[in-house]
Amino acid sequence: MKISNASTSTLEEMTEEEELNSLHSCETQVRTMGMASCNNEFSTTTSGKKLSGGDYRGWTIAKDKLTENKKEMNGSNKFESENGSFCASNGVASIDQNQAVPKNGDSNIVLQDPGAHVPSSVNYSVLNNSKVLMDSERVIHQHNGSSLGIGKEKVPVVNGDHGLDGTAKDSTNVTLTKQARGTDQSKLRDRLCSIYDDILVVDNIHLAEEVAKMLTTKYRHLIYACDTEVAKIDVKQETPVDHGEITCFSIYCGPEADFGGGKSCIWVDVLDGGGKEILEKFAEFFSDSSIKKVWHNYSFDCHVIENYGFKVSGFHADTMHMARLWDSSRHLDGGYSLEGLTGDRRVMSRAQLNHEKDLIGKVSMKTIFSKKKLKKDGSEGKTSIIAPVEELQRDERIPWICYSALDASSTLKLYESLKSHLSDMPWKFDGVPVYGKTMYDFYNEYWRPFGELLVMMESEGMLVDRAYLESIEKVAKAEQEVAVNRFRKWATRYCPDAQYMNVGSDSQLRQLLFGGIVNRKDSNQTLPTERIFKIPNVNNVIEEGKKAPKRFCDIKLTSLGYNLETEMYTATGWPSVSGHALKALAGSISADYDFFDEDCNLDLDDEDENPSQSEVAPVKIDKSAYGTAYAAFPTEEEGREACHAIAALCQVCSINSLISNFILPLQGHNISGKDLRVHCSLNINTETGRLSARRPNLQNQPALEKDRYKIRQAFIAAPKNSLIVADYGQLELRILAHLADCKSMLEAFEAGGDFHSRTAMNMYPHIREALEKKEVLLEWHPQPGEDKPPVPLLKDAFASERRKAKMLNFSIAYGKTPVGLSKDWKVSVKEAKKTVDLWYNDRKEVLQWQEERKKEARVLHCVYTLLGRARRFPLMAQANTYQKGHIERAAINTPVQVLSSF
Repeated sequence: MKISNASTSTLEEMTEEEELNSLHSCETQVRTMGMASCNNEFSTTTSGKKLSGGDYRGWTIAKDKLTENKKEMNGSNKFESENGSFCASNGVASIDQNQAVPKNGDSNIVLQDPGAHVPSSVNYSVLNNSKVLMDSERVIHQHNGSSLGIGKEKVPVVNGDHGLDGTAKDSTNVTLTKQARGTDQSKLRDRLCSIYDDILVVDNIHLAEEVAKMLTTKYRHLIYACDTEVAKIDVKQETPVDHGEITCFSIYCGPEADFGGGKSCIWVDVLDGGGKEILEKFAEFFSDSSIKKVWHNYSFDCHVIENYGFKVSGFHADTMHMARLWDSSRHLDGGYSLEGLTGDRRVMSRAQLNHEKDLIGKVSMKTIFSKKKLKKDGSEGKTSIIAPVEELQRDERIPWICYSALDASSTLKLYESLKSHLSDMPWKFDGVPVYGKTMYDFYNEYWRPFGELLVMMESEGMLVDRAYLESIEKVAKAEQEVAVNRFRKWATRYCPDAQYMNVGSDSQLRQLLFGGIVNRKDSNQTLPTERIFKIPNVNNVIEEGKKAPKRFCDIKLTSLGYNLETEMYTATGWPSVSGHALKALAGSISADYDFFDEDCNLDLDDEDENPSQSEVAPVKIDKSAYGTAYAAFPTEEEGREACHAIAALCQVCSINSLISNFILPLQGHNISGKDLRVHCSLNINTETGRLSARRPNLQNQPALEKDRYKIRQAFIAAPKNSLIVADYGQLELRILAHLADCKSMLEAFEAGGDFHSRTAMNMYPHIREALEKKEVLLEWHPQPGEDKPPVPLLKDAFASERRKAKMLNFSIAYGKTPVGLSKDWKVSVKEAKKTVDLWYNDRKEVLQWQEERKKEARVLHCVYTLLGRARRFPLMAQANTYQKGHIERAAINTPVQVLSSF
């Protein structure tokens, strides 16, 4: 099948940016040179108008309309040639499964998104009679299709390999349509089951003993890939430590092993083959540190095996970590799942593949085992469901054995290929090549030991004081109720039913605060001044004429009647009631304010410990502390009350965040083991390489100044042990000073003291002059009998300048620009740039280092950390100005962020 031979300027001159955008846009120009044609003639199926010769240039498909120079022809997202057709529909190219594909003839090409075009450097693949069509020298030929892998929705194809400069060569992916795959679930299962003859099923104790002996003797020198299947665990919510039950596991060490009858892959039935007893037969194998084992997501498998009482040793590699080390940006190409990696030919190009069965990649459980949920009438619905693992293992035994065994064989092949890729990448330490070493050496010396250490830390966990957490939960909920009542009491002065409103409802808050406002995006829409809401009938109010209370009752919320100004809006054009928006209305004032009348019967005993404002001496009010709500009310008193009331609402949000994000999760049994220690998941599989934590995020506990309930005190040491706490002050800045070799910063850190005050001193001549005249002190260390410094401290006398210096210190370390800082400071870009220039005047080395990182990102499409890990930016070449700015900031930030996270 030949590509159209008309003018070749269209596709070949298309930029990568145009290709990328057209794959994600519904209004892009059709580059007809990417279409299949024999006679250079296309026609729309509805209008019949033909486009011949070069007439089809400039035509676009947008929302099912064919357009030429903004003139529309309705109904056409399909072009027909004399012998075949081309359809545009979802940016994806494929061949009609029912169309014969002669070696040099026309065929149907289907693109699945209106407006998509055919990229120039793409290989087209189709699961039709096991044939693959590849674009070679602009002619599509037939090739043996056994290497497609089964059930893959994406067939990534490339010409060439991953460049050493961090760029990818011809890495466009083509997604096959459901029809174009040319097979259904049963055919996928049949192909999957073709590997069954190579699998030794171990389902009794005697056979387990024989196989385990071969693993630890005859074949102990080989590298093993291992994988488990686990039931009774919610992997998104629960830690694998002390959760889940292994139903089976598989082991594969390559075709040279023969465990009987020529079978090279082992599948062990734990569910019905002997439970823990059969698993224990392999304890020596798993715990032998001299037997090398490869895993995909080692953390999970290690924990679930160790739940049975024996240790896992001999960790040799985690292919998920290796893949991220090789290519840090695969979020654009299918991610780092075993399915996504083994289905990518660019990744698997170095694997040692011997025959067709070796070419089968990992297939998702959903692809093989999902079934349509039945409706009440017995017909199939649209929702797909998957049976529990233990049911699949029993009811779908052979497909399940092949599915789970394939995980182990795919992992070993993936390891072989990634090892080869990493071995071809030179290792640079601090920008200098390490002689004779590659990134595979880097993995072995740094990344693998670090990954194993993190798994050990996960297993050890952190002890928390649950009794303490329960006590502060009660306090937090009580204080939250007080804050809710403060706001409601104020709101009822303007809207009687506000005493029943749900202060956590965005729609109810918006109605109360902004009722009557015109939509910012559509002036024809106005928020009504009053609206009826249904709320739970918690007071069991019985309506007149009814015998029993209804589940819900109605309340009428009317607006305050004042024009509250806001600069924050939702995507739909209505005023935002987010925490930031409410904070802007309230200002930087406390929620403490006496809104209660003498006859108020609300139970607020929690407030009795603190005298109300009426009982304390009058305090001069700083009006600048109040938010935008202050000016909206007719009197100062009403404005103050409004700000304090909305501040109480902010307090409600703040307390709710602490309860839901920290206090409650730390008490959850889903993240703790039998020892009641919290076991989070520690992850280095991130784009920057920065360590992250989840379930729960122990890196994101409340900052000391925001930890109003002292949540951090819940983390305790076991009896007879102590916790050692270490904290680096201004760690990111210290790292930046080292990387840039900045003399000024290094001297400031060497001198010690308040780094941000020293920065302000170097930025502003008037501050330096005040210091020289001894009108202020940079720092002060009180002597016995001294309670205050002889003259003001710099941080007090020049608080505004120091605040800007502090913000600059951290903002510049993370690549922030004058544009972003102007928004933070609410000043012009020119003024922000002037302040930034002051910072750089004393730190020219930092500016030079940052410019070098930007150039590295532009030229190499990647940036290197101090140890030599590369973060790739594959979209740099086709990025627009905004995207390039974002990438350049990431290039500056990555080396600093990675080092500061360890």
